[in-house]
Formats: sequence, C-alpha cells, structure tokens
Amino acid sequence: MAAHVYSDDAVVIAGSTQIPVQAKLRKPYTQPSEKWFGTLAPDNPQADLYILLENSDRLALRFPDGSEATFTADWTAVNGVTGSIRIDGTGPAPF
Repeated sequence: MAAHVYSDDAVVIAGSTQIPVQAKLRKPYTQPSEKWFGTLAPDNPQADLYILLENSDRLALRFPDGSEATFTADWTAVNGVTGSIRIDGTGPAPF
C-alpha cells in the first residue's frame, strides 16, 4: 500500500473568506496517521490563494461531507501559472 488519496472538491477557509478549490491530497500509509499533504488549486483562476493564505491566522479545509482540517501553506511551492499552492496538514487526515 502506497498512500490514501483524496482528489476532489474542497473549500479553503481563511478567516471569514471561503474559496472553492480542487484538492489533491495524500496520506502515506507508512507515516504516522497525522501526516498528510498535497496541493490546492482555486476553482476560479482569478482567486489568489497566496495573498489570502498569507494574511490569515487560521487556515482550514472543508470537505463535501462537512468535515474540516487545518493546514499550513508551503510558501516554497507556489505555482504562479495555475495558482496552486502546496499544503501540509495539521492533525489527523480528514479523508
């Protein structure tokens, strides 16, 4: 077993702002259960995740089933073309 994968819709919650995104997340089976990571790309190409995430104290990801998980943004992995950003989950993987 290599990894558990989530590739679907989600919503970034940054402060009082919510932005629909496509989430591509992984949780390695070989790592502790609280290790998960991936990328987020905004559904709307005009949305700037970088500025939103940089200026927010709490970052969360809401899944279609209503569950939420917090994350940190990896500022070294921002894609200026697609608007995607790499994230590292904090706490148990919600998928």
